[in-house]
Amino acid sequence: MRYLILPLALLLGACQPESSGSEAVAEAPPWVLATTIEPAAGTVWRLTGSVHARHEIPLAFRIGGAIARRAVDAGERVEAGAVLFTLDPADVEQQRVAAEATVASARAETENAERERERLADMLERRLASQQEYDRAETAARAARERLVAAEASLEQARNAVGYATLRAPTSGVLIAVSGQPGQVVAAGEQIAVLAEDGVREAEVEVPEDRLEALPERAEARLLGVSAGLEAELRELAGAADAATRTWRARYRLIEGAAAPLGATVTLRFITPLDATAGLVARVPLGAVLERGRGAQVFRIDAGQVVAEPVRVLGLFDSGVEIHTRLAPGTPIVALGVDRLEPGQRVRVRP
Repeated sequence: MRYLILPLALLLGACQPESSGSEAVAEAPPWVLATTIEPAAGTVWRLTGSVHARHEIPLAFRIGGAIARRAVDAGERVEAGAVLFTLDPADVEQQRVAAEATVASARAETENAERERERLADMLERRLASQQEYDRAETAARAARERLVAAEASLEQARNAVGYATLRAPTSGVLIAVSGQPGQVVAAGEQIAVLAEDGVREAEVEVPEDRLEALPERAEARLLGVSAGLEAELRELAGAADAATRTWRARYRLIEGAAAPLGATVTLRFITPLDATAGLVARVPLGAVLERGRGAQVFRIDAGQVVAEPVRVLGLFDSGVEIHTRLAPGTPIVALGVDRLEPGQRVRVRP
C-alpha cells in the first residue's frame, strides 16, 4: 500500500498549477505613452462672415407717389447728388400752385386788416371810434398776419415737395440693391434702394455666446481666394443676441481694406490671450482626452498610478485638441490609450 502512495503524491504534485512568470506578466501594469502639459501660445479660433460698407444707406422718397423714372441699376457706382428716381410731379406741382394762391389771399387779407387797424387808430385819437372797436381791429390784423405766416410755411413745404419728387444719391457709393420700378406707387419712407457708401469696409460676423466674453479687439482678416491678410479691429458689437440664431452681430473695421469687394466672404482669425489666473490652455494629443459622459478628462501620472483630472475642451486642431486645465505646466499625462484605463490603476511609462 505504501508503494501506491508515492506515485499518487507525485501525480497530485504534477497537477498543481505551476507558479511561473506568466502570472506575473499578466498582472504587470500596462505600458503607456506619456506627454506633458505645456501651455499654448494662445487660443486660436475663427469666424466667417462677409464684407460690408461702413454705412449702408436705405433710400426712399420723402413723399408718396408713382415712380415715373428709374435712372440706375443695382451694382452701379454713383456720385453724390446723382438722380436715382423721379416721381410723377403732377400732384406736387398742383399743391404748390394751391399753396401760392393761399399765400396771395392771406397777404391781401393781412393788408386789408392792417389798413382797418390804422384807420380806427386815427379815429380813436379824434374820439370818433371807441377803444373796443380799435381792439377788435387790432386783433383781426394780428390774426391775419398769423394766417399769412402759416400760408407761407405751407408754400415752403409745397416747394420742398416738388424737390422731394426727385430722389438723389446722398453720397458717393455703390448701389447694392435697387427694387423700385417705373409705375410703382410707393409710400413715403418705403425703401426702394440701398447705397453702400465709399470708404471704409468692414467684416460682419456672428459671435457665439461662449466667445462673447473674451472677444478680442483685433483680428486677422482673410478674403476668400486672397492669400494676404488684413488687420481688423472691432468697431461695433450688438447689444443683444439675435432671437433666431442666439449669436451677437459684430463688425470689424478692415484697416487698408477699402478695395475689398462688397459681399465677399471673409474669415477673421482670433488669438485670445491666456489668463494664467484662470487656468492653463494646452494642446494635447487627441488620444489623451477621455469622455465617458461625466465630462472630458485626462489621466495624470502620479507615482506610477493614473489620476483622472477634469478638463474643458476648447477646440480641435490639426494634430490634437486644445484644452483648458488646472494642471501645472510640465505635468505628465497619458497620451494614448486612456479608454483602457481606470482611475487609480498602476501603469508603466514607456521610455
